[in-house]
Amino acid sequence: MNTVKKALLVVSFGTSYLQAIENCISPVEQAIGRAAPGFDVYRAFTSEMIIRKLKDVSKIAIPSPGEALQVLAGQGYKVVAVQPTHILAGTEYHDLAREVEAFRTEHPDMKVILGQPLLYENRDYQQTAQALEAWMPKTSGQEVVLLMGHGTEHFSNSSYFALQHYLDQLKTRAVYVANVEAPPVLTEVMAKIKDEGVKKVYLMPFMLVAGDHARNDMAGEDGDSWYNILKFHGFNVQVCLHGLGESEDFQKIYAEKGQWLIEKCGC
Repeated sequence: MNTVKKALLVVSFGTSYLQAIENCISPVEQAIGRAAPGFDVYRAFTSEMIIRKLKDVSKIAIPSPGEALQVLAGQGYKVVAVQPTHILAGTEYHDLAREVEAFRTEHPDMKVILGQPLLYENRDYQQTAQALEAWMPKTSGQEVVLLMGHGTEHFSNSSYFALQHYLDQLKTRAVYVANVEAPPVLTEVMAKIKDEGVKKVYLMPFMLVAGDHARNDMAGEDGDSWYNILKFHGFNVQVCLHGLGESEDFQKIYAEKGQWLIEKCGC
């Protein structure tokens, strides 16, 4: 009897920092893979810039989702579950969804399904806030945790404001989210915590990996890094340079999403 070949394609934005791949992306892929017995696990990145940089600088070839799907089709896989590790259902996720749909149309003999990013349904926000509570340093009266998000011009940027609602309900942490590329921005949050009398800021990335944004925009040596801006405005700043992928709680969340996808697939 022929066994139907099944693949689990874990899709991340990606990073050119090899240590971040090992510390943040690989553990999440492995956790999702453990939740999908009988599926062979593969990797793809959505950032073309990162794919090119890894190829040119590190001589590492990582496919885009479209390339990976074509390879899997050529290898005889008939079922492919595509699980993203993206934070939001933003531009990258919707581009991935269109790519999956186009591939599905071209290969009607294959079953290809797409999973959810980290923040998608209402329950995801509370679950993420709880995982962050366990992951972040505890804060006292004049301390806060400031999470650096990426931000996007896509309407899904509202997800950061929804997450803040659940972060405000945490009992053991005072937490704010600010973004690199869209509201809420650092100056807005900084003005608020200054009015609240905050003296110390724990600075952490709200990203799967502690990659370029975390190492340079957040914690870099340049004067316009968040670390130096906060220091300039009188805050005592402690950097926590760890991506969400290092957290066992977030690995578990992604694994549960992968398991839900497999159950949805009916395989």
